[in-house]
Amino acid sequence: MSRSIGDTLPHNVLERLDGRNLDPVSDRVLVVCSIDDRGFPHPALLSYFETIAIDARTIRLAMYSNSRSVQNARREGRLTLVLVEDHVAYYIKGHVRELSRSMPDAPHNATLHFEVAEVMADEPDPESERGAYLTSGITCMNPRDGAAVHLARQILAHLAE
Repeated sequence: MSRSIGDTLPHNVLERLDGRNLDPVSDRVLVVCSIDDRGFPHPALLSYFETIAIDARTIRLAMYSNSRSVQNARREGRLTLVLVEDHVAYYIKGHVRELSRSMPDAPHNATLHFEVAEVMADEPDPESERGAYLTSGITCMNPRDGAAVHLARQILAHLAE
């Protein structure tokens, strides 16, 4: 059952998104949900190599500039990020604005500035769902070679500026 836990990122999520230790999250993705022009949620996947927390209230995202998600974000000014971790899922709701349509090292990516409005935690109720828990986040296989890792670090450095 989800519950509001405030308007700032909890410490463990802030650490997960700070861009300093990418090895534990190199095979993880998060879900970005926008609202499409028909009012439906529009989910998309984003890697931790494209997401960085500047502080507990601010996240920067690198997303394909011509994607429907970015078009929706430009129009609506809101996104929800979904981070699924061991034992808990976090829904991070916020206001978003585009800082640039293109990044120097990744011209296909827009830079988005996300201000946290509410963080929710979702985990099974220990009374009614005794023994139930999430076992992992959403994982992927991405055989990043040296050049791809270097580019990812450049993207994160740009987002952190």
